[in-house]
Amino acid sequence: MIRQLLAELPDARVFFAGIDDVAPLYTAPATAGVSAATRHQSAAQEARQAVDLDRDLLEPPTEAEQVGEVLVLARTPADLRRIATLHKLLPQAERVVVAVLDTPAAHPAPVPTPTPAHRWRSLTDLRVYQPRNRVWVVDARFSAATPAGRTVTATARAFAGHRLDVIAAPAAAIAGVGAADWRPGDPNATPAEVTGPVPERVGAPGSDVVLRTLGHPSMEGASPVPDAAPADDEAENVEWAGDETPIERPTLRAVSWEHLGRPGMADSPLADPDVLGEPSMVPPVDERLVNPQGFVTTPSRGMACLAERDGRWSVVLDGKVVTSFAESGGVTDADVARLRQIRGVEVDWRHAHSGPLAAVRVLTGLAAAGVPLRAQAVPRWAGALGTEIIELVEHCPDLSDDLRREEHSIRLRRAALRTHGVAARWEQLGAPAPAPPLTSVLLATRRTDMVSFALDQVARQRGAELEVILALHGVPKGHPDVARAIEAFQGPLTVFEADRQDVFGEVLNHAAARASGSFLLKMDDDDWYGPDFLSDLLLAHSYSGAQVVGTVPEFVYLTSIDVTVHRRQVTEQITSFVAGGTILVERSAFQAVGGFRPLRRSVDTQFQEALQAAGGQIYRTHGLGYILRRGPAANHTWQEPIGTFLQRNRQQWRGFRPNALMALDGSPLP
Repeated sequence: MIRQLLAELPDARVFFAGIDDVAPLYTAPATAGVSAATRHQSAAQEARQAVDLDRDLLEPPTEAEQVGEVLVLARTPADLRRIATLHKLLPQAERVVVAVLDTPAAHPAPVPTPTPAHRWRSLTDLRVYQPRNRVWVVDARFSAATPAGRTVTATARAFAGHRLDVIAAPAAAIAGVGAADWRPGDPNATPAEVTGPVPERVGAPGSDVVLRTLGHPSMEGASPVPDAAPADDEAENVEWAGDETPIERPTLRAVSWEHLGRPGMADSPLADPDVLGEPSMVPPVDERLVNPQGFVTTPSRGMACLAERDGRWSVVLDGKVVTSFAESGGVTDADVARLRQIRGVEVDWRHAHSGPLAAVRVLTGLAAAGVPLRAQAVPRWAGALGTEIIELVEHCPDLSDDLRREEHSIRLRRAALRTHGVAARWEQLGAPAPAPPLTSVLLATRRTDMVSFALDQVARQRGAELEVILALHGVPKGHPDVARAIEAFQGPLTVFEADRQDVFGEVLNHAAARASGSFLLKMDDDDWYGPDFLSDLLLAHSYSGAQVVGTVPEFVYLTSIDVTVHRRQVTEQITSFVAGGTILVERSAFQAVGGFRPLRRSVDTQFQEALQAAGGQIYRTHGLGYILRRGPAANHTWQEPIGTFLQRNRQQWRGFRPNALMALDGSPLP
């Protein structure tokens, strides 16, 4: 595919990332089957102008450069997001072609959204096509030279669900080889020369913080490494010309096993496992694309091994390589897609990838995607994984049990995303932590005997800021059971009484009008919620980009027959429906669709249909933090007969049987 694109665009400036076989990119294209007009090549063109955005030392241009055509090649959508971070380095052109060569099948067509509109007025033609399986090409033509990076960032945004490309951290400048790994998909980042200074922005400094990569970072108390002989693009102790004090991190080459094994490196701080043992030494996981989406609860393939093949870690199953990871250790969405049907991965620590930090990076990416990992004693040099991930992989449960396997996956993904995600990493580097969002829990009830139970479920939530809006639907606030429950609740609580004749949708809207959170969460008064239910929804919102996040009743307790069922459900995907008692919605999206319809029933279904009709998305995360209580159908607004819940079951038990993540004592009673 690369050769075909090069033949079609023989005069284009080429930029690429994530591609290992680079030889065709630096030579003239083959001329067989190409017209004579296209075939002529000058001596200067024999060495094609191609830029490796992963390995070349790049410097921002002093003035805008214009070329006729630009060809951007990325192996995967995740690689394209690194190019988007460096988009300001690309020239202006009248034609820009962006090709992604290995796209997971789950990705829809990456149709760019031309925003802001006034910057796309010169667009005359836009084509999005798939020349072969897993390959997507975006071909944009303009009537005048236009920044090529504009097409790149719009395409990267399309692959990430058209959400705003925002990293909740200070405006960052990046410098050095591979520095884009630290701000994946951030078009607001400012590329700078490795010696500085940071280019100024209009009326403001170029950045609030600078991160640069060097062959040997300056560390407190460290002295230069003798006889290190770094490459020119990885010089040691490079002076910085700006007023800022850069955060310095080693390049891939500086912490490769080959480099660390050189004579004299024993005295280097990079050879100290305690120095490399901090998570902040490892580039973050790009959670927008490397995340649990697509997790398979009942995989069709067995256990695989993470072992060295040709100097890199590869996932090997039955002697065959399923996927091999980049030299940098960066895990892509295409890698993860190939592993979804594998039950788990056993880590072989011998000859671990290209270097210690790259090896850790592989594992953090797999953990963030929810790939079940198992390992013997984790070596000291892998301490940057963090204590929680180390504990989990060393004490892995029986992965042959589907439920235990999913519990392990959820614990791994929580730890990895919260320790190694982009925002978390920049907080570790010193960026101020953003204020956590406030979630307003909308809790409507007609039953005095369930108020205490419902508020207890809210009180169990941890790792999230919340308030409760309690709507007493025809229930007096002064009822003894209600009064005791309200007095016992320790968190922020707003209580109001709604007339019993008010329809359910109106009551919920009245509750939302009293809420002050940036998220609204609808909870039911009789269902069980695990302690991480809300924090898991917020985590899923952060990586999915959907306006609504929820789950489905995967676990149901049937009170009339005292049976718990585990139903077959597909989770971790964009969907059309989630259970009403689990709807977490952005407040702005809720207001945009006008809230709930004033209906007595079907308010959840109608709300979700309205959101999708308006262009919003719904994401269904795992169902292990929620148990639906089902009594007689007449007692519920969702009036399905009990037989519905006995169909398509994976497992069922006599009595109340919560899974381990619910952290319940087993009692089904309020």
